[in-house]
Amino acid sequence: MSRRAFFFPHSLDPQQKRGEPNSSGRVPFDVTATLLGPDGATQGDCVVMADGFLDPITGGGLVGANQDPCVFSTPSGPFHTFARIDGANLGSEKVVGGGKHIADSLPETVAPGDIIIFGKTTPPSGKAIEEIWVDTVLVVDSVVELPAAEEAKGPWPFPAAAAAEMVAKKGTDGYRFNLSDGEGPKGHHQTTLRNPHRIIVGRTSNKPKAVAALETSFVPLADRTGGICRICAVDRGHLGADWAPLLVFFQTQVYAKIKGIPRGGWIAEFSTFGLAEALLAAIVKRSGGHQNLRGTVAVPPLASIGATKRWDPKTTRVIG
Repeated sequence: MSRRAFFFPHSLDPQQKRGEPNSSGRVPFDVTATLLGPDGATQGDCVVMADGFLDPITGGGLVGANQDPCVFSTPSGPFHTFARIDGANLGSEKVVGGGKHIADSLPETVAPGDIIIFGKTTPPSGKAIEEIWVDTVLVVDSVVELPAAEEAKGPWPFPAAAAAEMVAKKGTDGYRFNLSDGEGPKGHHQTTLRNPHRIIVGRTSNKPKAVAALETSFVPLADRTGGICRICAVDRGHLGADWAPLLVFFQTQVYAKIKGIPRGGWIAEFSTFGLAEALLAAIVKRSGGHQNLRGTVAVPPLASIGATKRWDPKTTRVIG
């Protein structure tokens, strides 16, 4: 079976600035991880942009109620549980391909070996695109189907205990930073509107050629511009002849003018796997250039350097 690739556009602002209202986005984290680059696999420290909130005091990253996709997933690979796949907003979860809806949600259509590219464009409206940025790449290893509830009508309780057994056990980072949000009494995702609920699990590999072959999930390293961290991005100059077909893809698929287009655009299947390969080759080539690690990416699970603080969106304060 041929591999497919999907672009998952974030609905919110790509990155936050200190002093602005704190909303979930991509924020800087100092992490240690397996780094794959021109010299092969090494263990090292770097800065990445991942799902979280901005510390209003330090400007560093805070993990919110859950991180999705979860790359702080020790000891397992990355996985995606809630955002735009839990039935909370059915319209925004639809997947587009060929200018039409092809699936009601991403877990219903992806298969092992497929690729999900999480990112956005600048500007985020998709008009007059100047660059494409990518914060996370998930190579699908499996789609875990949690036990279905017997009740005919939802919302249904999120099966956190089953998820802990099937994806990330209690006491691990993967559970703490993601699955625990489905557990009572404080979880923000104690219910789901998908029955059964499915979780997309990513595969990882530390083999030197795994990134080029797109056989491992990875996180590009952050750029630093004027002392500010930003998400790794590429533009016309980096992509050459592949820029024009990528613009067509974004304009006719991600930002397709289909009734009910969600804020941020549709989750969309690339017209060809090769087009996704070209985008990621340019991203990998740039990744780490501002950290003296050009051509290097981080392979999950990532571990935050120092204590990982949390942000509680309900109380809008930093917690332990």
